This record gives sequence, C-alpha cells and structure tokens, in this order.
Amino acid sequence: MKFEYRLTLGYLIIGCLWIILSDKVLEIFFYNAETITRMQTYKGWFYVLITSIFLYFLLKHHLQKIRTAERKAKESDRLKTTFIQNISHEIRTPMNGIIGFTELLKQNELNESQKSEYLMLVSESSSQLLKIINEMLDISLIETGNKTVNLRKISLNDLCDEIYSSYKAIIKREISFSVRKGLSDTDARIISDDVKLKQILGNLLNNANKFTESGYINFGYDLRGGELEFFVEDSGFGIEKDQHEKIFERFSKKEYEGNRIHEGLGLGLSICKGMVELLDGRIWVVSESDKGSAFFFTLPYKKVDPDPQERSRTLKDYKDITSLKILVAEDDHATNKYFTELFKGRGVELITVTNGEDAVRKCEENNEFDLVLMDLKMPVMDGYTATSLIRKLQPGLPIIAQTAYALADEKDAAIQAGCTDYITKPFKKDQLFEVIARHVPGRAGKI
Repeated sequence: MKFEYRLTLGYLIIGCLWIILSDKVLEIFFYNAETITRMQTYKGWFYVLITSIFLYFLLKHHLQKIRTAERKAKESDRLKTTFIQNISHEIRTPMNGIIGFTELLKQNELNESQKSEYLMLVSESSSQLLKIINEMLDISLIETGNKTVNLRKISLNDLCDEIYSSYKAIIKREISFSVRKGLSDTDARIISDDVKLKQILGNLLNNANKFTESGYINFGYDLRGGELEFFVEDSGFGIEKDQHEKIFERFSKKEYEGNRIHEGLGLGLSICKGMVELLDGRIWVVSESDKGSAFFFTLPYKKVDPDPQERSRTLKDYKDITSLKILVAEDDHATNKYFTELFKGRGVELITVTNGEDAVRKCEENNEFDLVLMDLKMPVMDGYTATSLIRKLQPGLPIIAQTAYALADEKDAAIQAGCTDYITKPFKKDQLFEVIARHVPGRAGKI
C-alpha cells in the first residue's frame, strides 16, 4: 500500500478509536453533562496536539528520505557525467594510438626499426585500453556485490618477490625501489586471495611511480597484532590532509600543476578500498603535501603449514610447454590463430573445433588428449554442456574454460559444469602456460 494511503487509513482508524473509547471512559468517570462536554473539548485539543506532533515527525522522516534520495540522484547524475567525460577521453586516447599506428604499419616503406617501434606503441596502447576496461568492470562488480573472494594457499614472500621483479623494470631510474618481507618463508604461508592482493599492491605501486619523480618507493608487509599490515610508501608529491578520504572515492584524481599526469579514470584507489574490504581489511593513507605518501592496508593473518609435497611455482617455471596434445574448442578465428602462434615450434599437437558438439565427438573418438581449452560461448552446443558430457567420458581430463565473462557466478558455473580451471580473455602467453602446467599431470617436471 502506498505511503499516502497508509497514512490516511491509519489516521482515520486512530481517530475513530479515540472518539469511541475516550467517550466511554468519560461516561464511566463523569456523570455531569457539563463536565463531560468540557472534558470532550480538552480531549479534542489533546488529540489534535498529539496527532500534530506525530505527523510532524512522520513527515520529517519521510521528507528526509526523499531529500536524501534526491541528493544521491544528483550525485549519481554528476558522477555519471564525470564518468562519461573521463571514459570518452581515456578510451579514445589509446584507441588513437592503436588505430593510428596500425594504419602506419600498412605502409610498405617502413624499415624494421620503425615497425618494431610502432608495434611496441600499439601493444602499450592496447594494455592501457585493457586496464581501463578492467577498472570499469572491477568497480561495477564491487558496487553490485558480484566480486567474490577466492581464497587459497599462497606464499606471501614469493608473491612479494614476483611483484618486485615485475615492477623493478617499470620504476623510474631516479627512484630506489625496495621490498620488505616481515615473516620467514614458513610463516609467510597463508590463506588469501593472491589475485586481489596483487591488484591492490599493483594499483598502489602504479600510483607511487606516477606521482614520484625521484627518491624512493618501498613496499612490503609486517605482522601487527594478528593482522598483516601492508604498506606502499614513496617520496612523491604527497596529498593534503583534507583529501585523505576523498581520494578513495570513485573518479577522484589527484593532479599537480605543471605535471603531465592526467591519465586514468580515478578508480584505482576506489577499487583498492573495495577489494581490501572484501578481504576483511581496512585501508588508509598517511601523507602531507610535498612530503611523500604512505598507503597502508590490513588483511587477516591466516597461517597454514607448508605441504612438503607441494612444489612452489612462479612464472619462470612455465616457459616451455612441450609435447602436449590439446583440444581447442573455440569458434573465434582470431583466437584460434593466436593459439596456433603460441604453440608453434613447441611440439604441441593442436586439434581445433568450433562448437561444443564437435568437441564432445573428438573426446569420444580420442582418449589421448592432455588438455582441453574450452570456450564457454559457442554455437550448436555451448561450453558448459560440452564440458559436462566430456567429464562423463573422461573424468580425469583437465578442461580449462577460456571465457570473456567477468561475473563470479559465471565462473562458478564453469567449475560446476566440470571445468578444472578457467582463464579470462584477453590472456597473455605466460598466463595460459601457467594454467596449463598447473593442471597437466606429470608435466611440471618437464617444463
């Protein structure tokens, strides 16, 4: 029932009950008609006073909700306008590089040096565009509650070493770069979401490198009071104290006069905050203008005992995938061509089909496949159905879902259908090889 109907009905019911019951009470206690008349007048004024007070607070509460909704709507409209302006600029900039240099690469008179330079610029612009798209997806998934936590055993020290190696080549030459690990390798075996942890630290390190011209950038963690406290500190421009909360809001960007730092949607820190909170932690910044910044965040410390049989792997272990027989179920020609180029010269036998029905038939005819790379969205029969049928034919066959979907429930559906693991498009060679090596029995010793 609508608010105005409920209010009117409630007012009528209470008024009728008040008139009937109060008159009965007056007749019981007073026998003089004049006294009853006078008391009825007082009763009427009392009713008017009480209902006025009640209606005042009721309407005040309702109007506060309306005004709050109106403010949120205006803020949402402002953010939407900001988002459209930012996204238009940020997408068009790398697209200009991709389209422009692709056109230049069509020219026959280019020498090899020019081609290499243009290809590198196309690759950089593509990575920038992918980063923008990923940020948009991440903030959308966080705000709609579709971003989930995937906990597993990880080595925190190995993760820090991997991040250090990745960023060592990116950090400016004028900046000293270091990592501090607060636990031994044994104590650093924990349960957490390594993908989200890498993304949080990566976003903070990217910001530190962006806003630091010289000096230092340090990152790492310590164990404090049963929590892991991570930090990323730099000697950069710093942040005014009145901006410490605002920088974690969507589309908030810190820019400095005379500095050409304008790229980005202003979502990085907002994504960090959302992911830290998903992992049951908190994030904050300590900084002053022109005195550098230090970002801190905490995560629960869930230590696990190391498995002596478990082999610690890093990306360097997955460089040489050889002697595999792989079934690729993929209807996109460009992706199939990409697979062919990735495995060229590695002694890998690729069998390619373009729909799930053919994939099932191939597995019926051949039980010698080491792995299946399964696209989830295909004609004739989708990857979910094909995976379920193949799983019945060959229960131990690793099936890796290759999906462009980003929602957690879609990834969960792939696992429930029987997929061993999944890799999200677009993916790079090392990411694919790492997933393959993780699931092919006996293959880790050969690579």
